[in-house]
Amino acid sequence: MLAMAPTVAAAPPIPAAPPAAGSTAEQFGGSSQALGENIAGQVSSSDPGPAVTSGDGSGPARYVALGDSYAAVGRIAPGAWSAGPVTCVRTDDAYPNVVARELGVGTFVNASCGGAVTDDLWAPDKGGVPAQFDALTEDTDLISLSIGGNDVGFGAVLVACAVRTNTAAPFLPVIDAVTGPVAEDFDTTTGCADVIDRQATAALAELDTRLNEVYAEIAHRSPDARVVTTGYLAAMPEDDATIASSPACEPLMAATRDERDKVRTFQNDLNDVVQAAAERNGATVVIPDEPGHSMCAPADTRRVDLLGVETGAAPVHPTTAGHAHVADRVLAALEG
Repeated sequence: MLAMAPTVAAAPPIPAAPPAAGSTAEQFGGSSQALGENIAGQVSSSDPGPAVTSGDGSGPARYVALGDSYAAVGRIAPGAWSAGPVTCVRTDDAYPNVVARELGVGTFVNASCGGAVTDDLWAPDKGGVPAQFDALTEDTDLISLSIGGNDVGFGAVLVACAVRTNTAAPFLPVIDAVTGPVAEDFDTTTGCADVIDRQATAALAELDTRLNEVYAEIAHRSPDARVVTTGYLAAMPEDDATIASSPACEPLMAATRDERDKVRTFQNDLNDVVQAAAERNGATVVIPDEPGHSMCAPADTRRVDLLGVETGAAPVHPTTAGHAHVADRVLAALEG
């Protein structure tokens, strides 16, 4: 009697774009129950690995998205979260999902995860999420990569330069305890200038070398894939006048002018490192840092949000509009 081949379940379809929504209050309707139900749906996921969905097959056969929260995390609201572990906070409006929908890929594998560093590409992260590189196969023909911000302490810079500068001395121990996971291995107690000039600068030099290893591993695992690397949306505006006129950015005014300039330079240096590594390793690179859409811009044109209250974005993360912009830039690059 012939043995029957095991049945392989078809991947679910790529989720449709979540409905448009406004502020956090509007999205949740003031209901803590709605927020709880949304998070509970994520916690109930039994698979800590990448989300695998399917498109109509008119585009690339297998698209794998790698990266950190600037690839994974968009609008935090009921109906917007993708499948996967709650610690990754993947959302359906994030740019890889938009690209996958627009391209009509055959299989979309979303391995991106909030908080990821380059080490998490090779090994499981602290929460047990599998190594992102495990999603790569020889038949993968498209890869997007967004990584490096956490390696160089982007979160630590914001904590040191915007959060701690607005905190009274008696409350600093509490703030440091709460923001510790955001700062990772960086010491924000030494001050904004030190975090950028010494700690982040050293980390940028290490990232430059580390990215060569990242691209070498991608080429080894998926030799025929086209790689599109995305840099980071501009969070800090180009001038202090924009900050001063923006209620959303009031916390940044507690830093000195020199410190604000350092934050601007830091975000540009990060994108320069990302771009240089991508170019020397043959990847297509998109740096979506056009001015005028920083976290101090009006809410309806903001592509990154400092607090997320007006747009429903995660704090200091891309808005839905920001992800849509990155997706447009990626799609245009693929056509070029």
